Parts: sequence; C-alpha cells; structure tokens
Amino acid sequence: MKACIVFAHEGNTSFAHQILQRVVTACEAAGIRPVVRDLYRIGFQPVFDGEDMRLASQGRAQADVEEEQVLVTDADLLVMIYPVWWWSPPAILKGYLDRVFTDGFAFRYGDDGPVGMLSGKQALVFTTTRQSEQEMRADGFDEVIRKQIVDGTLKQIGYDVTYRNFAAVPYVSEAERAAMLDEVEALVRRIRQPVGV
Repeated sequence: MKACIVFAHEGNTSFAHQILQRVVTACEAAGIRPVVRDLYRIGFQPVFDGEDMRLASQGRAQADVEEEQVLVTDADLLVMIYPVWWWSPPAILKGYLDRVFTDGFAFRYGDDGPVGMLSGKQALVFTTTRQSEQEMRADGFDEVIRKQIVDGTLKQIGYDVTYRNFAAVPYVSEAERAAMLDEVEALVRRIRQPVGV
C-alpha cells in the first residue's frame, strides 16, 4: 500500500511538521510506503494559469502536474496536512488542488453534475488552528473547514475521508500535543489495507 502525503507548511518547526513526522513513522510501521510532497520544499507552482487551462481542456497537464497526478493515482491513501489560515488552506495547497485534481483526472461531468474518478481511495486530512473548538463551533467555522476540502473536494472526487482538526495548538500543554500526535498515529493505523496486500 502506498500513501501520498501532501504537506503545506513552510519550515520544520511547526506542530504540522510534527504531525507529518508522526504520519510518516506510522505509515512505515503499518507497512504503508509514504511519499511526502512538501509543497514549499519542492517549490510547487500553485497558480492555475492559462497553459493549465488549455491543457486541461485537452485532457492533459503540465509536466509538474502530471508528476503529482501519477503519485496520486499510485497511492491508495492521500494524506493532507496543513494549517488553517483565514479559514482556508494555505494558497499553495489550494493551488495544488486546482492544478492537480482536474476535470478528466479527478472527476468528470455526468448528467447530474460531477462524478468522482478517484473512488476506492482513502484520505486523511489533518489541520491545525489557533482557535479553540468552542470558538470555531460558535462561529460556524468548523463546518467551513470541513465543507471546503473534505466535502466539497475530496469526497466529491471519490475519496473516503477521515478528517481531524487539532484546535488551539499554540495554547495547549505539551501533554495535550503529545496526545494529539498519538491520535494521528491511531488514525493512520486504522487505515484499511486493500485486499490482497
């Protein structure tokens, strides 16, 4: 089993980076081969430009996008790890979604709207926020985050998604952060292995 891990946080000192490290370790322990796509480190170009539009209309993509699409196709598990900024993913991750999960690759249009083409795959989405769960719920932002990436993107293109936000990360104790990382590991270990693996 393979995992494509898409990481969208600059540097290596954040709690998101600790999540990444725990995901990689947990994948390896579970016999899942991880491939990490650190979008900042690889210098991913996030702007869906005119050339992307032209090629997508022909069912093609630029070379950097084709590389990502091969990794996504080969992976049984997609893992996304990112901080929430302004109630959205970082622009580099939004651009990754725009450029990689295109019409003809991730979905097609049927009579009743979009039809996912990545069915049978699993996804784990881990986000971090400064706000507490109570603050997010009171303002409805817990649903904004879920609807954008989980429901509005990944589920729509066919993924079976497990989502977990870790709230108030800068303000919780070291013990609470350690428990969060243990939860990350537990969620990775619960991933269903494909039949015959």
